[in-house]
Amino acid sequence: ITFAMLGLTVGFILFSVVPFLPFIYFFFAVGGWIKGIFEAMVGAPLWALAHIRIDGNGLPGNAALNGYFLIFEVFLRPILIVFGMLASISTYSALVSVLNDIFSLVTENTAGYDIESEIGASRDTLNYMRAEIDQFFFTVIYVIIVYMLGMSSFKLVDTMPNNILRWMGQSVATFGDQREDPAQNLVSRASIGSQQALSQAGRGLQSTSKAIVDAGAG
Repeated sequence: ITFAMLGLTVGFILFSVVPFLPFIYFFFAVGGWIKGIFEAMVGAPLWALAHIRIDGNGLPGNAALNGYFLIFEVFLRPILIVFGMLASISTYSALVSVLNDIFSLVTENTAGYDIESEIGASRDTLNYMRAEIDQFFFTVIYVIIVYMLGMSSFKLVDTMPNNILRWMGQSVATFGDQREDPAQNLVSRASIGSQQALSQAGRGLQSTSKAIVDAGAG
């Protein structure tokens, strides 16, 4: 029952959590852009006051120069969010496709591959059971790798708009830079909740099976 609960948790992550990652990152990225617009509306008077200091080279001065980059970032962020979404989907699809092609080769080299025992007609019980156990745990490792690929790929929706101004020699901070990773919190809480629910279901199955066995014995 414990291994079954672990398998259900793995299936929950693959079937329900990973397909939601693009939507979560895109939705929160759009929300961060809207908050950036409100920040620009509130900070516009302060930016206007920053033009009073003209001690730099040109009319804006050093005090008001970052405001222009922030306004430029507000107008540029929607396009970068869409490009980041397309880039993340393309990257994730390519990485998972390559992983599916090479994962059997990686597991065979990791667990060891005895060609003489495979060619032979008979296999002992220990090696047969080890192959089945290795297959189960390698499936868990595969799910972890797929989840890590999804997290690293779909973060482009946030990292591309947040860091694109580095190419202009600027590092202005926005609301998007200070936001926590929403998908990471969701996955951790969903994993904890699913483990608790599945553990309770497992205990219920154990008590039910024990009651059935006791009734049959009586």
